[in-house]
Amino acid sequence: MKKVLMIVLIMVLTISSFAACSNNNQVAEDQEIVTGIQEEAAEEPKEAEKISVKVAAPTGAPTLSMIRMFKEQPSFGNHVNVQYESVQSPDLMASRILSGEVDIAVVPTNLAVSLYHQGADFQLAASSVWGVLYMVGSEEIDQWEDLKGKDIHTLGRGLTPDIILRHVLSGNGIDPEQDVNLHYMGGATELAPAFIAEQIDLAVIPEPALTNILMNREDAVVLYDLQEEWSRLNEGNSSYPQASLIISRDLIDNQREFVDAFLEEYESSIAWLFENRVLASEYSEELEVGMRKGAVVQGLERMNIEYQHASEAKPSIEAYIRVLLEAAPDTVGGKELDDNFYMEK
Repeated sequence: MKKVLMIVLIMVLTISSFAACSNNNQVAEDQEIVTGIQEEAAEEPKEAEKISVKVAAPTGAPTLSMIRMFKEQPSFGNHVNVQYESVQSPDLMASRILSGEVDIAVVPTNLAVSLYHQGADFQLAASSVWGVLYMVGSEEIDQWEDLKGKDIHTLGRGLTPDIILRHVLSGNGIDPEQDVNLHYMGGATELAPAFIAEQIDLAVIPEPALTNILMNREDAVVLYDLQEEWSRLNEGNSSYPQASLIISRDLIDNQREFVDAFLEEYESSIAWLFENRVLASEYSEELEVGMRKGAVVQGLERMNIEYQHASEAKPSIEAYIRVLLEAAPDTVGGKELDDNFYMEK
């Protein structure tokens, strides 16, 4: 009897031991499963925040600077939706920037300064159009002195084209008020046809209208590149930064990865222009941004499109704004800039 009891006791202890081991193994297995799920959850990437970005540029050289982006619309990721628009009216562009409807824009640099002083929440990220003004005539001249007593037709009375012309004339010993007769026309669309029709023989005109003149009047000759003259008079600086790229502070502060990618693509698109001018001209004509194929193909170099990050362009911007501030304070908001205007690399 004792043997039987002993055998039963041993069996009970053995079964209990197996059960305990089984429970411990199950707990371990359960813990491993939980740990695995937690690790998988940790490794699974979070879904990127979806963002919508509106990009705008004035017709002409500013839109041409990003024409490939307008046409091909490069991807910045499935979570980013970018819309591009070419805007004709400067007033419309200004109102959209002030209202926050536009996130990224290429605008006249002086307009960017003026809007900044009005409280628009953006920073200047790069400058990309370095002036498009040229003096064209029907015969060669040897020196600036030869302009004395001449009638010069131009545009933009009191605006940046007028200020630049007067600055260059004065820098070369010509008094704009006494030595020449300046006549102002409504715009390049009025000035170019008048020159082609030989109604005038000396003018200051921007690209792409200049190319149209050179293609349609045989005796037309470019007398002076106002950008080169500006650079010579402002030693140590590039030409004047006519147009610059601005980006909303919200994007810069909260979507910096996208902003950096956009700037890289913009710089690449400008380089692409000069290697693909025929295709760029086709894009321009197709999208109706104010430039015909011939003007792009033949006049691209004279549009002076070059990417410079704000940190590089800053000295040239400041030199330009100083001249505008002295000549016509209202064109730049009437006061100096602070460093917060510029986006840091």
